[in-house]
Amino acid sequence: MPDVQARSLSLLAGLLRTEHESAGALFDQVLAELRLTDGLPADDTGIPWEAARWELVRWWLRLIVNGSLAPGAGGDVITYEGWGALGRPRGLGPLVDKVDAYNGRAGLRSVVREPLAGAIVAEAERLLAGPWPPRD
Repeated sequence: MPDVQARSLSLLAGLLRTEHESAGALFDQVLAELRLTDGLPADDTGIPWEAARWELVRWWLRLIVNGSLAPGAGGDVITYEGWGALGRPRGLGPLVDKVDAYNGRAGLRSVVREPLAGAIVAEAERLLAGPWPPRD
């Protein structure tokens, strides 16, 4: 990694809470230096970072499907950091509903929650097999 890349990433990582107004510009600089935006789909929605957010959702779905991320935890991340941040798109609604059902059974034994976790995995598989991002 060239020094310029390491320098801007270090600056971003070292920001104090009182310097948060600099975070956006530094984040843009890090993304550009690392060429992380080169493969992202075009963002024509007018919502900042929507394309990148959809790619995060897809990545979290893959982690759920391959077993690297527990369905309940992954579903929570997608609900709050994906669905909520993207303005609650209807295409993710079925997944969010399954996550809500899973969380509604929080006091139940894990054997009772297994089918609910399986439903989250099945929905993640369905989403990954369809058009991306999912259509409303």
